[in-house]
Amino acid sequence: MASSTRQSIVAAKATLTPLLATADLKFAEELFAVGAAVASSTQLRSILSDPSAEAAAKSGALVAVFGKNLSKTALEFVTSLVGLRWSTGQDLVSAFEQLAVFAVSAIAAENKNLAKVESELFAFQSAVDSDQELQFALGDQLASEEAKLKLVEALTKGKVTAEAATLIRRAITGARRRRVSVVLEQFGKQVSEFALRLVATVTVAAPISASQLQRLEAVLAKSYGQSLKLNVEVDENILGGIKVQVAGEILDGSLSSRLTAAKLQLA
Repeated sequence: MASSTRQSIVAAKATLTPLLATADLKFAEELFAVGAAVASSTQLRSILSDPSAEAAAKSGALVAVFGKNLSKTALEFVTSLVGLRWSTGQDLVSAFEQLAVFAVSAIAAENKNLAKVESELFAFQSAVDSDQELQFALGDQLASEEAKLKLVEALTKGKVTAEAATLIRRAITGARRRRVSVVLEQFGKQVSEFALRLVATVTVAAPISASQLQRLEAVLAKSYGQSLKLNVEVDENILGGIKVQVAGEILDGSLSSRLTAAKLQLA
């Protein structure tokens, strides 16, 4: 991501934050919807991300395409967003998605649901990763969005928060050739980033107790200088011990890794 795009993301979040005091999930849905429309139209994307285009031209395009479907607040924010400098059209598309997730995170935090949303996204991602039939159904290019959303609703209705449901739906409809589980993982990391926490994936051979989890969280928080969200996965193949992955770093204390290392030394 180029520096101009990074600076624009920071500026956009600064503009968005005051609006979130009174925002609801409909506002976040509006941002997702505009991003999806921009992603699907080469012409619109070109106009809105062109740094040489006049502000009036960009504003006119937004009003013409979205004027009847967006709230005044959403339209004003989107207008300010396209007025920033974006390195590529795809950067602008990504910005819409990232800012929509940012909005959902803020709403979840206001509703004291942020931790639940993190856990629910991870649980649904794990369910997708572990079920090949579900992966195929959600990734099938020939299946309609309506059919996919009905399947998701059947799996999640009454089981997840409204904020998590919004993000799961948008991970399906906005995948854009990405695997759904990859989008869900990305959304989960962005929610955790909003909470100013890292995400640690902890792999163990058998379930661990709440007290063990708390001690591990305290050790990792001290090591990384900030609190972490721990996602625990059980994998009998590691035999024993524990494996932790944080921000691309793998701390592997599993028995299987030690046995492999021993075999290499004996070879």
